[in-house]
Amino acid sequence: MSDFSAILLAAELCLAVAIIILRDPKLLIPAVIIGLPIEVIESELVARVGTTGVAGMARALANPGQLAMLAVIVVAIVRKRHDIRSLIPDSSLLVPLAAFFLLVFLSVTWSDSLRPNNSVLILPVYLGFVVTAPSLIEDRRDIERILGTFLLVAAALGVVAIAQRLFGVFNWRGILIQSDDYSYRSNATFADPNVLARFLAIVMSLAAGLVLSTGPRRQTVYLALPAFAIGAIAIVATASRSGWMLLLLCGFLVVLFSPIRRYTKFMLTGSAVSFLVIVLTLLFAQGGTDAERVKSLSTGVQVLGQRTFLIQAAWEMYKDNPWVGVGSGNYQNSLIVNYHHIVPDWSPTSLSHTSFATLLAELGTIGIVLFGFLVVRIGIAVVSVYWGTKDRFTRLVTGWLGASLFGILLHSQSEGRLFEEPYLWVLLAIFIAVETHPALALRTARTRPASVPASAREGVRAAPAPGLAAPAYPAATGEQPAR
Repeated sequence: MSDFSAILLAAELCLAVAIIILRDPKLLIPAVIIGLPIEVIESELVARVGTTGVAGMARALANPGQLAMLAVIVVAIVRKRHDIRSLIPDSSLLVPLAAFFLLVFLSVTWSDSLRPNNSVLILPVYLGFVVTAPSLIEDRRDIERILGTFLLVAAALGVVAIAQRLFGVFNWRGILIQSDDYSYRSNATFADPNVLARFLAIVMSLAAGLVLSTGPRRQTVYLALPAFAIGAIAIVATASRSGWMLLLLCGFLVVLFSPIRRYTKFMLTGSAVSFLVIVLTLLFAQGGTDAERVKSLSTGVQVLGQRTFLIQAAWEMYKDNPWVGVGSGNYQNSLIVNYHHIVPDWSPTSLSHTSFATLLAELGTIGIVLFGFLVVRIGIAVVSVYWGTKDRFTRLVTGWLGASLFGILLHSQSEGRLFEEPYLWVLLAIFIAVETHPALALRTARTRPASVPASAREGVRAAPAPGLAAPAYPAATGEQPAR
């Protein structure tokens, strides 16, 4: 284990000790967010323990964040041990999630290797976290603490990424050093710079939404603004084309869903487009590696590079196994054993970089249908929760969660890592907590007793809702919220 890995592990252990001393299990969720980017340790263990079987599962749990996920499950079960049924949230997403997971686990039985890799073995931990974590998110203070942790982690990772690019420190993945020996694609503590760019894009859009919707508060001044400023530099240091596109997409969607007036949204969008044009003009005038990577976006399908033959291999697997695919986690093994003739001699790549192609090859038509049902159900739930409440903060959080989930789905089509992305499950857990919270207007309307007199109902509407529905803060623009 490197000295850098030892420092990160020691920091996570200090956080775990602090949680034990404070005796606040709700701090486990921030611990998950802090620990998930630390992929250094599990990356260094690949050569020793592999990626399949029990050893692969142990390697996955070497990530402090995933270990904290397991702790969340255990603590939540212990807290609700006298009423386990109350631990299961009344969410519209549980049935499609359970159906899809059941297919994933069953499809291991008809894979060639019959040995699921760690990406499949860790899925029960993710599912258990999604079910149990909402029980630890009970009010708006918990949500704000989680959002603040996202901002703090993004700022810290951004500093590390900038240091990697400018000063050559913490360059723990030699493969990211280009042939000129000084141009480094920053990855901070993530294993891949594209995944770092994905995380930064999601958190930067959150920071922008908080600034626009909640105004000058301590969270925006001391966390959101620094996270956005540092992240803007760090995401350039990743040299991730897909990450840059994801930032534009998530930023646009968060502004679109933010509870501010339409005129302000149009002005912000126009200003952002103008700023982007200026930045691209200066970048092309300067030249260099980043400019060439941006120019490569205009080459169409050629920008996929090695992904074109990987997609072709997935299509061949699907044609040979159209209904149930080749089995969960069996894409790489099938490519190497049965479809190696599709791989060019010059390419060492055998991992799929397109999540849809992976699902098509491994789970077939049945898997695609269930996956489509899951995506549609999530979309409907996000829209229902967004329009089911008039609370500004709840709308902001819901809009950000919807934009982030959609962004991860699209980003995984060029970089892979959809269900293997742990932050996908963190976002889903937060959304289920918001969806099932009794303070939301949609839930309150459904559960209001019919026998309540009209005068009493008016009193209920006038009273401030508990939990997430805290008093609205004025918009940063000084305008009244749109009705």
